[in-house]
Amino acid sequence: MSKREVPTPELRCPRCHTELEPFWSYCPSCSRRLEWKDTLRETGAECAYCGWIVSDASSFCPWCGRNIQDDDSSEEPLKAPKGFKFHARCDWGCGGGVMYPMRFCPWCGRTQSWRYDDFENVCPHCDRGVDDWMATCPWCGEDATGRDLIPRALRRARRLLIVSRIRDWHYRVALRPGVSGVAPRAPKVIELDRRYVTGKRRRDEISWNMLTGLLLHELGHSFLYHHWSWTRTGRFRRAFGEVRKAYRVADEHWVDFERRRIATTLTDYVSAYAATHPQEDFAETFRFYVARRGRLRELFSEFGRKRKGVRVYEKFLVLHDFVRSLRGWK
Repeated sequence: MSKREVPTPELRCPRCHTELEPFWSYCPSCSRRLEWKDTLRETGAECAYCGWIVSDASSFCPWCGRNIQDDDSSEEPLKAPKGFKFHARCDWGCGGGVMYPMRFCPWCGRTQSWRYDDFENVCPHCDRGVDDWMATCPWCGEDATGRDLIPRALRRARRLLIVSRIRDWHYRVALRPGVSGVAPRAPKVIELDRRYVTGKRRRDEISWNMLTGLLLHELGHSFLYHHWSWTRTGRFRRAFGEVRKAYRVADEHWVDFERRRIATTLTDYVSAYAATHPQEDFAETFRFYVARRGRLRELFSEFGRKRKGVRVYEKFLVLHDFVRSLRGWK
């Protein structure tokens, strides 16, 4: 795909006035279905089925794929008919030119594919480009974040945070390709690997409880980044160590996020993964704290049975006291 058209200021959603790019099917903010008619009389023709602007020379509507061939249609595929630009040749080799982001070739009617390098991510529903700020995919009209695919895990995590008395810090969850994680430069954006939900791995291996555990772990990273100044306090450093040290944890390290019981190994950590880095130590501590609803008496009883060290007690006390301080408790 060649470079995308530069959006012009007058291209705005008629409902919410969000700035749009030409030929988006939906407004990414309010989900309004859009129509791109021939308002400027560039071609003098509109598709009788979808109402979008088309060329008289075309044989197929490039937006809905319907057959619109008539006496004015060109017998030979054209490179760029009046009102349209040439961005690429048809993927199927018919010889005709197509303009971004036509879904179908206007000459042979076959589906076209485009690259979406200028977007930050891809939609978990249609695999087309979306930006992180978008609530709705401008191409398919579905939830651009993919949160509609994991409602049970989101509800469970939200309820556990409420019961644990942790204030909402306005985090945002999004399903994205690749690994799960939180970027320090965007502490409120929590990305979950969409393969856990949409791929074969989800159907065969991943349970909703494990997905909730993964979400709580990443929420721990987000919570830490959002309250980064807290990590400079002496009490935090004594409990968790220096969280700013170089991060060299392997992405393929397996973690049982479904596990709600404290591991018996490693005296000073709640799990083996917690020992890989101070940031992972905090995220795992946060996960267990929230999954167990902040019940320190229950947790400490388990620590005693599993002969955990004093440092593990201190980690949960530090977190518990900080959560209370955010709510103005003494």
